[in-house]
Amino acid sequence: MSEKDYAPLSLACVKTLHDKLYEKRKIAALEIEKMVKEFAAVDNTVQIKKLLKVLGEDFATSQNPHVRKGGLLGLAATSIALGKQTSQYTDELIKPILACFQDADLRVRYYACESLYNVVKVARSAVLPHFSAIFNALNKISTDPEQSVKNASELLDRLLKDIVTESTSFDLDGFMPLLR
Repeated sequence: MSEKDYAPLSLACVKTLHDKLYEKRKIAALEIEKMVKEFAAVDNTVQIKKLLKVLGEDFATSQNPHVRKGGLLGLAATSIALGKQTSQYTDELIKPILACFQDADLRVRYYACESLYNVVKVARSAVLPHFSAIFNALNKISTDPEQSVKNASELLDRLLKDIVTESTSFDLDGFMPLLR
């Protein structure tokens, strides 16, 4: 593994994101948050998109569950760092996270709920175009046998309800067939 493979992430950050310990992956997530803030400050969308691609394709889909968890933490950190600019990257953030909702590892499913919560909390109504996919994923994960995953999905569900309630652009007519 070379540094170039995961650019713009440093080799040290990649190694820390791969770690089995949450505390170490969290350190890498904080480094990613700092990096993204710097990219956003100078409007470097190319580097942000590269980072999202690495986190979403190389990390969130890895065979190693620790790497998937690191990718999910990195995606959430990216969203937090982007703040209101998150709305420009909802596809790149939401799709890899939703893919992890079906993961065999319960901790990955939990991290997926937590990561999506952070993305939705920051992006607010910008996630509404993804509402159907999020609703379907939440519907499936709400019956998860693991209580921590259920609890995380309930928090996400409440946040989505708040966003839909406060939104004037929610497509209720388009939602009704999905609900049926």
